Amino acid sequence: MTQGILLFAHNSEEVNYGVMAVWMSERIARFLGKPVSIVTDNYTVESLKAISIDLKKYFDNVIINECNTTQTRRLSGENIIFKNLDRCDAYDLTPYDETLILDIDIAIMSDRLNLVWDCADNILISNKSTDVIDRPYNEFGFLKDHGIEFQWATEFYFKKSEIAEAFFDKCKSIRDNYAWYSMLYGMSNHPMRNDHIWSIAIHEMNVPFNKIPRVLRFATDLDDLVELSSERALFNVKVKDGKTRLINIKDQDVHILNKFELIVLSAIELGIML
Repeated sequence: MTQGILLFAHNSEEVNYGVMAVWMSERIARFLGKPVSIVTDNYTVESLKAISIDLKKYFDNVIINECNTTQTRRLSGENIIFKNLDRCDAYDLTPYDETLILDIDIAIMSDRLNLVWDCADNILISNKSTDVIDRPYNEFGFLKDHGIEFQWATEFYFKKSEIAEAFFDKCKSIRDNYAWYSMLYGMSNHPMRNDHIWSIAIHEMNVPFNKIPRVLRFATDLDDLVELSSERALFNVKVKDGKTRLINIKDQDVHILNKFELIVLSAIELGIML
């Protein structure tokens, strides 16, 4: 059976997601040793060519999928435009029998994710998380108070199977009828979040899916990314009373939500001038 990792990257004017995907592919090659494919669009491909990046040098497959639905989300104090709703089409787009979908803002610094391969499960989900200083976040526990359990779309394993196909069919239905589902589950309908689509789909399928064997660690969009290397990520984290703490994450993966600082440091790591 073929195994590989699938990334999604659609550039906006504010964020060069393509560069982050290239950075991510090099991390995957170094720590996980698995082939990587990218789902992207012609605008992103041409934007990368303009800075001398040919995606075919970094990816097993370059899958062109024009994702035209744009959304706005506030991160790091700024409004950014993003296009990411084609993640629901991953089952149709993946070239692999076993696929691990990953966000492109994860600093891979371990081989922990290789534990998913060759498992008996058709789907592995991710719903246990903590930030870099172990603060609790209600929004990552449940969609709302007394609501359904939150699931991350940030990392998700699936195997070509009837149950995985049914899951993605459910995700597409939720995406296409998101206003109704958001009213049903009492959540905001803007922006449309893949995490919420995943959460609703898993809840409605009512199947006891097993978990990816790790806790997802993340740094918030307000945490400053001070240093980034293959060995560690150093954050300046705001705590109580206006104070900050330097937090050193080493030998484990971390999901970095501060995309503005990540894009700068990932480009430096790649030796790319933006």
